[in-house]
Amino acid sequence: MRAGTPLRRRTSLLLAVPAVVAVLATAGCGSSRASGASAGSQDAPVAAGGRMNLGNTGAAQDSAAAAKSASQPGDEVQQRAVISTGHIALISSDVAATRTRLDAVLARDGGRVADEDTVTDDHGTVTRAHLVVRVPSARFDDAMTSLAGIASLRSASRKAEDVTTQVIDLRARIAAERAGVRRLRHLVSQTANLRALLDVERALTQRQGELESLRQQRVYLSDQTSLATITVDVTRRAAPPPAPAAHAAGGFVGGLGHGWDALVALITAVLLALGAVLPFAVAGALIGVPVWLVLRRLRRTRRREAPAES
Repeated sequence: MRAGTPLRRRTSLLLAVPAVVAVLATAGCGSSRASGASAGSQDAPVAAGGRMNLGNTGAAQDSAAAAKSASQPGDEVQQRAVISTGHIALISSDVAATRTRLDAVLARDGGRVADEDTVTDDHGTVTRAHLVVRVPSARFDDAMTSLAGIASLRSASRKAEDVTTQVIDLRARIAAERAGVRRLRHLVSQTANLRALLDVERALTQRQGELESLRQQRVYLSDQTSLATITVDVTRRAAPPPAPAAHAAGGFVGGLGHGWDALVALITAVLLALGAVLPFAVAGALIGVPVWLVLRRLRRTRRREAPAES
């Protein structure tokens, strides 16, 4: 009896294994049929014909997918997204040399010139330069300090805008739009009715346009947060006025100097008056001399005729 008991137990276990396998297979088939029935129930309104309203269809699924993708434990912690901007006004006696020093700062900090407006005078000398430079956000503070030191600083200002909430919102909306596009593409492949197919394609086109718009917004925010913008205005320093002439020494030398200045001023005044009167004198001579000669001849003629009559 004792020797036969283990044999009976092994036999019962061998007989129970096929029964367990059969039960598991039956449960798997049942679950697959249930999932197929649920999928068929979702696609049935599309294949059955008639117009369908796709405005609210699958909204809960899109929101659930976005929430699931945002709450996955493997996601990295969202870093702060900040848009940094600055403005620097400089004064320099040599704007071209200051521009060269600015290029050296950008080469060291990994920046670049995005926009430039330079003004020169009639001789080709640079008088003013307006530059918009982009530097990595991590080097923003160092770049501001370096650029402020390439010439005489006139003014400086900086601003930081936190757009982390916008970045997170765009990420969730993009995930929701992608889920909606995938679902609509699946419906396009499963739809047999023409009218329903047109509705699905129209909704798919709208979703794809919204997804592309969100992607462009994300690209813009990524560019603004990864690169800081600094505006630099360089103006040429005005030439200093000429120094006033030194006063003459006092005493005899001072009197001699004042006398000489007075003599020069008098001669200058006389020459100026002579130059002003000379044109009138010449004109008077050209007109008065012929008239005087004619009058003189007439007087002589009258004097000769007077004795003859007497």
